[in-house]
Amino acid sequence: MSPTAARSRRADAARNRELLLRAAHDAFTARGVTASLDDVARAAGVGPGTLYRHFPTRDALVLAVINDGLTDIHHLGTELLTASDPFGALREWLRAYIEQGAMFKGLAATLASPPPPPDGTRSTCELARTAGAALIARAADTGAIRTDIGPDDLLDMAAAITWVGEQPDRDRARCHRLLDVFVDGLRPRAA
Repeated sequence: MSPTAARSRRADAARNRELLLRAAHDAFTARGVTASLDDVARAAGVGPGTLYRHFPTRDALVLAVINDGLTDIHHLGTELLTASDPFGALREWLRAYIEQGAMFKGLAATLASPPPPPDGTRSTCELARTAGAALIARAADTGAIRTDIGPDDLLDMAAAITWVGEQPDRDRARCHRLLDVFVDGLRPRAA
C-alpha cells in the first residue's frame, strides 16, 4: 500500500471513529447506554463491523464517549481560566460538568470518586476535576466566591446535583435550578 493510501485509510478510520462517538453520544443521551449499537452504527453512516473494529464491546464505546466528554470539560475549564468574569466562568463550567455527569446513570458516583486508571496515568475525570479546581481557585482568589469552601466541596455538590438528575422522577430543569441555587450560595457573605 502506498503512503498516500495508508494516510487516507487512517483519515477514514479517524473520521469513522468520530462519527461513531457522536452517534453514540446522541443515542446514549436519548435512550441510555443500552441503546442499540446497530442504530449507533447506522446513525454514524457505517456498518456494525466498523463499529466493532473501533469499539469491540459496548463498555468500550461507553467509556470512549465518557472520556471524550470529560476531555471536553477539561478543555472548557482551561479556556475559561482567561474569562473576564471568574464567577460566570465557574458557573458555565459547573453547568457543563453536571450535564456531562447526568448523561449516564451511575456517572455521578464516578465523578465524585474517580477510580485510578489501570496504567497509572491521570484519568479524564481527574483532568476535568483539575480544570474545575483551577476555576474555583481563581474565583476565590478574585473574591467572586466564598473562600471557606474548597474545590472538593464544590465538586461533591456538583456530583450530588448530577445524582438528582439521574433519578427517574426528576428532569434536567431541576438540575439547572439546583445549580443556580448552589452557585448563588457561593457568593461572598455580606459583612
